[in-house]
Amino acid sequence: MSTLQNQITQSLEGLSDDSLRFILDMIQRFVLPSESRSVSINYGVVTQGKKRRLGSMKGQKFIADGHDIDECNDEIARLFEVDG
Repeated sequence: MSTLQNQITQSLEGLSDDSLRFILDMIQRFVLPSESRSVSINYGVVTQGKKRRLGSMKGQKFIADGHDIDECNDEIARLFEVDG
């Protein structure tokens, strides 16, 4: 094992199972995307074999036609006590 691999292994020691699952999920999603299809994580996050990729909502519409998203800016500023 290389020095870098040893450092990574040592840094994982003592982490909680949740932290380890998160790290494994990130490795499978972003570092090993072609290999991650053959290895699944079974802790309720994967939904029927489908994984959402970053930007998967691109092009979808979330605001109704004719709605002015900025009409609530003053109320939001008051809620968060923003001066301006």
